[in-house]
Amino acid sequence: MSVDERLSDVMASVFGVDAARVGATDSSATIPQWDSVGHLELMLAVEAEFGIQFSTDEIASLTNVALIRDRLASQS
Repeated sequence: MSVDERLSDVMASVFGVDAARVGATDSSATIPQWDSVGHLELMLAVEAEFGIQFSTDEIASLTNVALIRDRLASQS
């Protein structure tokens, strides 16, 4: 499974959205459940899925799907 598919699955699990509809431009502006608490839940779920840990600054800056994907890509 690709990074994109794994991330989409995590987002579907956290936010209750269709994984197939998650796109690079999705953010708190397009997913109502992506509020401050939802963002922390997403970051924790991404960390668990990918076996990484984000810094506090990273958590604050990873505000859309494209930024999260770019960060995950830089991990490999």
